[in-house]
Amino acid sequence: MLVQKVTVLADFKKRRDRDKRSSVETSIFKGLTDESVRALIERFSSPKTEAEYRNRALLSLMLMTGMRAAEIVSLRFSKLLKAPTGETIISYIKKGGRIAYSVLPDETLNFIREYHAHINIESDYFFLSMPMRNQTNRSNLRTRGLQKIVNSWGEKTCAGKLIHPHSIRHTSCTKMLEKAGTLAAQRLLNHTSLSSTIKYTKQYIDGSKYLTWE
Repeated sequence: MLVQKVTVLADFKKRRDRDKRSSVETSIFKGLTDESVRALIERFSSPKTEAEYRNRALLSLMLMTGMRAAEIVSLRFSKLLKAPTGETIISYIKKGGRIAYSVLPDETLNFIREYHAHINIESDYFFLSMPMRNQTNRSNLRTRGLQKIVNSWGEKTCAGKLIHPHSIRHTSCTKMLEKAGTLAAQRLLNHTSLSSTIKYTKQYIDGSKYLTWE
C-alpha cells in the first residue's frame, strides 16, 4: 500500500513538472512576430469603414500601452490627464482594483478621436459596440466583444495560435524588455511585482550578435 502511494506521488510530481515546462515553453511564443505586427498596422492604415477606424485605434492603443482587455474597454475621455512633462495620460482601474496610469501617444489619441468623428456619436467611452439592427443606442465595448474583434484579425502567434488581446500585451512587453529593460516593461504593463514582468523575458539569445572573433 505504501509503495503504491509513493508511486502515485512520484507520477503526480512528474506530470506537474512536465506541465510547468510546457507552460514555460508555450509562454515564450505567445506574442506576435514583428512581421505580423507590421502586417496588422498596414492593414488598418487607410480606414474607410467604422470597423477599420476602430481596429486602427484599438491596435495602436494595445501596442503602445500593453493594457489588458478589461482595462481597454473601460477607458473614458473624462479620465484623460496632462502630465507635467507634456504627455497625455489616461487613468484607469487595473487588475487588483488599483488606479493605474498609461501614456497615450498623440498618434494613438488621434486615431481614437478620428474613430469617434467617423461614427459621429458622443460618448465618454473610447470604444463602442457596433450598431444593432433597428437600434440607435450603443453600449461601450465589452471584454468578450474585444476578444472577438482581435480574433477576427486572423493573425497567428509565434506558437501558431489565433491572436487574442493578451497576445498583443505579450508582444509589447517583450519588445519593451528588449529595447528598454525590465523596469521600463514593468512600468508599461503596470505590474506590481517585477517577478511578473520577468516571466515575459525571452528564454533564449542569439549568440552570433555578440560572439565574433574577427
